[in-house]
Amino acid sequence: MKIATSDFGLGASLIRLTNEKGVSIAFTNLGARIVSFQVDGKEIVLGFDSAKEYLTKDPYPGATIGRTAGRIKDGIIELSGQKIQLNQNDFPQNIHGGATSFHTKLWTYEIFEEKNKVRVKFYLTSNDGENGYPGKLDVEVTHTFDEASCWSIDYDAVSDRDTVFNPTGHVYFNLNGDASQSVSNHSLQIAASRFIPLLDHSEIVRGDVMDVAGTAMDFRKTQLLENALKSEDTQIQLVGGIDHPFLLDEVNENRVQAHLSLGNLSISVSTDRPSIVIFTANFGDLGTIYHGKAQVHHGGITFETQVAPGSQQIPELGEITLKKGERYHSTTRYQFNDKNYGETS
Repeated sequence: MKIATSDFGLGASLIRLTNEKGVSIAFTNLGARIVSFQVDGKEIVLGFDSAKEYLTKDPYPGATIGRTAGRIKDGIIELSGQKIQLNQNDFPQNIHGGATSFHTKLWTYEIFEEKNKVRVKFYLTSNDGENGYPGKLDVEVTHTFDEASCWSIDYDAVSDRDTVFNPTGHVYFNLNGDASQSVSNHSLQIAASRFIPLLDHSEIVRGDVMDVAGTAMDFRKTQLLENALKSEDTQIQLVGGIDHPFLLDEVNENRVQAHLSLGNLSISVSTDRPSIVIFTANFGDLGTIYHGKAQVHHGGITFETQVAPGSQQIPELGEITLKKGERYHSTTRYQFNDKNYGETS
């Protein structure tokens, strides 16, 4: 495995790993994020060329999201019967942990070279009261890349007070290799029989759980994304695409929970989290510039593994409370395959 580090601007570093197959992946300590995933020169994730671009264009692509992923209604959490007001950075909601959270921070890091893989471990301390969250939280996020072109993320944390914690990774995939081309030509499969409908354009969850059967959200069998994105389904029309939590049928990190494919290229997603938020970059004509090209509507797709947003309204979604001294751990894996070279896993 080749390891190269370089300056990424604003005090950030870029760490690029290249395996023997020539597949490369790059991370930065700005937001403990993935920046690049290249196959034969094709860029299959959305990212910018400098730290400055993330802070001026869009701070979320590829980033570690926390303390809590997604929207929290009115920015209010409840711990031990007490209501706590969080930063309302998507007023009146809290989104992705607050305005200046994990995605905007410079993390410290170490690189560990092991047999057939390299681990890049990022460290951050989130202070008590930051964005309204209680407890000093020590976080470690470890990105691992191996010779089989598997990229995994491990999240570890401990707090000195009861708090809430529900992190995720916000990578956008586009197997076209070009943000100016829609992912509607990709095929998607998700091992989920239920999803969480949204209330309205605020994108807060409605408060119930729906079966995917008979809706555009039924990806239990592989289907073309275009079929869903062009449908008249009420939930699709509400937000101009998909931005919904899918509840996985079986919580098992060794099972492929989602599969995205285009021609010979595919990404398989495995996780120990109970849901995946699928977001199809429903930005309309905003046209964020990636590598000199404007992103089109549906110019990327995320697989945000987490406890589904809305868990404080719908308890069956799971628990995001992290007790004082309790250690949090979760894992998500993205396995890349290219049929031209045979299965890499």
